[in-house]
Amino acid sequence: MGKQKNKNRYLFSIRNRIFIFAVLITAIPSLSMGLLLQNMLQTTLEEKVKQKFVDSAQIMEREISLWLKKRVYDLTVFSNASIVSETVTAYLNTPEKKADDNKKRRQHIKILETYLSTLQHQFKNYVRIFVLSKTGSVIAASESGGRARPFPFPNDCIEQISDKQWFKGNPYIDSRDKSPLILIGVPFFLDQLYEYETLLAIEVRLTGLLPLLDPAKFRDSGDWTYEALVDIKTGRQFLFGRGAKKVLNEISLAPSDDSQKLREYVNGRGERLMGLVVPFRELEWGLFITENYEKAFSGLINARHRNIIILCCFTVLMGIVAYLLSRQIMVPLSVLTRGAERVAEGDLDVRLPVYRNDEIGFATTVFNEMVAKLKLSQTKLEQLATIDPLTGLNNRKQVMSILRDHYKYYRRYKTGFSVLMIDVDHFKDVNDTYGHQAGDTVLKQVAELFDENLRNVDSAGRYGGEEFLVILAESGMDESIQAAERIRKAVASHKFIHEDQEIQVHISVGIGRIQKQDGDEQKVVKRADMALYRAKNEGRNRVVYQADDDQQRDAAEAGKYLSP
Repeated sequence: MGKQKNKNRYLFSIRNRIFIFAVLITAIPSLSMGLLLQNMLQTTLEEKVKQKFVDSAQIMEREISLWLKKRVYDLTVFSNASIVSETVTAYLNTPEKKADDNKKRRQHIKILETYLSTLQHQFKNYVRIFVLSKTGSVIAASESGGRARPFPFPNDCIEQISDKQWFKGNPYIDSRDKSPLILIGVPFFLDQLYEYETLLAIEVRLTGLLPLLDPAKFRDSGDWTYEALVDIKTGRQFLFGRGAKKVLNEISLAPSDDSQKLREYVNGRGERLMGLVVPFRELEWGLFITENYEKAFSGLINARHRNIIILCCFTVLMGIVAYLLSRQIMVPLSVLTRGAERVAEGDLDVRLPVYRNDEIGFATTVFNEMVAKLKLSQTKLEQLATIDPLTGLNNRKQVMSILRDHYKYYRRYKTGFSVLMIDVDHFKDVNDTYGHQAGDTVLKQVAELFDENLRNVDSAGRYGGEEFLVILAESGMDESIQAAERIRKAVASHKFIHEDQEIQVHISVGIGRIQKQDGDEQKVVKRADMALYRAKNEGRNRVVYQADDDQQRDAAEAGKYLSP
């Protein structure tokens, strides 16, 4: 009995109580800390995976946009063919009242169909080429292999043409070979008023986008990354990357508000996937991209096991110093928490000091890297949103925003400004003769000449294609003509060199100046555009000033209306 009492007394001795207390105060915070770090690491890794997915989707969207623009360019070339424009014009101008007239209309349609069939045979991905009415009814079509197939005509065709001068339909499936198709078209502008009654459209296979869905671009994760294009409105996947159809085909992607949240999916084969639906900004499509969960997060799983073992050893060996260690842990953790709060509030200039070379130090380093990458991504996104990637000038959206600011300033302070609409003469001939890379070189060097010949208060931007828009702040008629002439002469005298070939380039410049009767900034743009149109009609390589009312008469008297 005495020995049992002594044994119990030993078990509940102060030393053991201190040891047990030390173990508890060490184990509980350490376990909590491990879980917190684990969650932070998982969140960081998920954000990294998500960012990789988003970056991939942005690259995909740019490539798809280029692919669509190439199709639109082909259609524009087709529509400019004399046989097409003349035949369509003749068809529209032939009445339907007499039998002879109907016979002529049928002859015109036959000519169109023969020419469209010839075009179709030259492009293997073009299934059919149509001449359509504004409502989508078929006027003429290329050969269809003996079977006519319906195609969905977009209800917002007129709105799309008004917005971007071309339209596209929703993806649909070819009933014969189950390949996805899309309808793309452009209007026939048969007069200078940009009025149209007919459309030229192609039915093209989307399988031409398959090289963009190659998972090899993910380097080491390519073999277990899967991609598919998705119709955002319906959530239907219509084009799968290599090996993705058997993995993703049974996953339902119903449209939801949180489609951009990284989520876990389980497909029909029981595979665990981490995926994200990234909608495109300008298209009604999205990219559904996934990775195998076990492989993508294998490092996190292994780290979890290692952390459990380390935590157990740390609890046993470091129980005595638990109190000191808890203080050392809480200080950097508080700093990390405050830094996370600042980031959550939108402050991306946070840079936390790394006090320790352990898990918390690692988490702080990862946090700093994450914030730095977020800052870099934000900067890149801002640049993409405002800068033209080819010329380095303001893009159209940004230069129009600057123009609106000038207009508001003019309305408030009555400080006039002018707008130059500049177009590279015969730019298509440069592309056809020297290649599109030479055309890009010309556009870049023209942009550099703007920087050399404009003031700091002036603004220049790429308006579209080979057209540029320049805003001359606080400038009158004389100053704007002098600035336009300076730019024109600089371009005319500049030696454009591409691959040891010298290219001679000229520009036409239209000038418009803000007027007190202008209701918005678009009026001055329209005035400059009209002046540019006149400059081209009057021989190109010249400056034309578009004046209104009294200004026009004053300019004519001063002999400054036209600079040949």
